[in-house]
Amino acid sequence: MTNDNRHSTLQFTATGSDVAALSDTDILMPIADTASEHDPLAVKDRKRHVWPWVVLASVFIVMAAACGFGVWFFQSHVLPGTTLWGNSVTGKTQQEIADTINDQVKHTTVTAKYQGKSAKFTLESLGVDVDGDAIASDVFNAKRGDVWWQQYVFWITKDIAPEIDAKLANGSVVDKALGIDAKEPVNAQVKLNDAGDAFTVVAGQNGQGADASTIAAQAISSLKSLGATQPGTVTVTLDVTEPTVTDAIANDAKSTLDAIAGKNVSIKVAGTDIATVTVPMLASSMSVNANRQATLKSGETRSGYVVFDSAKLQQYYNDQIKPSLKLEREDTKLVVNNAGEVISTETEGHDGVVIADGADSGVGTKLADALASGSNSITVAGTVDPKQEVKVTHHVVIDLSDRKLYAYENDQVVRTLNVAVAQGNDMTTGECVGLMCTPTGDFTIWQKLPSQDMSGSLTLADGSVEKWDVKDVGFVNYFSHGGCAIHRIAGGYTADASMPYVANGSHGCVGIGWDVAEWFYNWCGMGTSVHVQV
Repeated sequence: MTNDNRHSTLQFTATGSDVAALSDTDILMPIADTASEHDPLAVKDRKRHVWPWVVLASVFIVMAAACGFGVWFFQSHVLPGTTLWGNSVTGKTQQEIADTINDQVKHTTVTAKYQGKSAKFTLESLGVDVDGDAIASDVFNAKRGDVWWQQYVFWITKDIAPEIDAKLANGSVVDKALGIDAKEPVNAQVKLNDAGDAFTVVAGQNGQGADASTIAAQAISSLKSLGATQPGTVTVTLDVTEPTVTDAIANDAKSTLDAIAGKNVSIKVAGTDIATVTVPMLASSMSVNANRQATLKSGETRSGYVVFDSAKLQQYYNDQIKPSLKLEREDTKLVVNNAGEVISTETEGHDGVVIADGADSGVGTKLADALASGSNSITVAGTVDPKQEVKVTHHVVIDLSDRKLYAYENDQVVRTLNVAVAQGNDMTTGECVGLMCTPTGDFTIWQKLPSQDMSGSLTLADGSVEKWDVKDVGFVNYFSHGGCAIHRIAGGYTADASMPYVANGSHGCVGIGWDVAEWFYNWCGMGTSVHVQV
């Protein structure tokens, strides 16, 4: 049996009859595979081609496993390239960072000396509040908004460096501990103005005492190193001490509050505004904290220097807003004249509002979040039956023949008053039979005065001059630009019931009884249509 690189052929001796019985296929049989299995050189050659792929696959599997572990690990640990005040915190948990910060604030001491006395202070004892949990959260979430692969590479860095102001240190603590006779500063305040509709700033006052900022600066330096450096001893000096809440901080807080008040943050039910956050509501629920890194209490939120208390917002809602909500709708009633022009709003009306059971128990929390985040509204579950506009037409008809004034609402007489008119109008027919008459036609009330001294003179058609001077004419409603008005009749108290016995005697005005004049003045708005007829 012989072999070449391609195939092998089996050779044998046979008789003629044997050869005739065999086909070509029977004689020539490829056996390369069988041969190669027993050829050491061929097996070795095949292995030499396979082992690099095995190595590459193994490396890939190891790398994939490492990447998978890294992604899993950094789900609960700070991402690569993240630093806090320049210190690497990669691989630490959020709680570890918070514990480190809080421990530094509470336990890192600074020794201060003054005239032979010494005392130890921490940032916590100096009143410098640092929210370790909030800072740790910022560190943990740093880079998590980046492109996914950038989150896990160390050469793309992000440093979290919250500023801590040493001036926030409370100097009175140092004064007391070291026996310093000091004058305490007075904080500036943000409060309501006298009208209760805007904020104003009450200026603070400087004091005299220990400069606590130098002590706090040492502790802050140690904190920012995460304990790598220790604070030194400070020799206390006396200086002018500013209040914690300076005028600048108070004015900044006022600007924040003014901006929020100007937005008219609303409480919505079913898409309808049922109330807005007013200046008094803001004032009742806010405080000013000069330390923007201070730890917030449960239910508090912050916008700049202003801290909002959700419990106080809820209390204001419960006491001032909720009681004003009405279950039943009342429509807005608009008064118009005969031309359809709006004269006045007789009834403002209100929506019918039904709050879902318990849905408004979290109003304070929602509002506190909205005020801090800059949102324009919050939503409370419930239903609203919106008020509608209802128009009521007011017009007046004065009939000179029967000496009556008819007050109409939507073509229905709501009140009839007795009148006395000008001396030139006939008492029975109302016709103008003299030189001074009440004008007829259509008019509009164009001027109203609660009281007026009336005086003047008039040259009549016959050349005579008519003069008058009447004091304290009440409830005047001018309808004619020639000077004619509907008013309380002059000459002393006269009731409506007595008016039929009063003769016509004016220069053109329409007099009504004293007991009805104020009602008519209030009912007859500016722009009311007046029709005078015979």
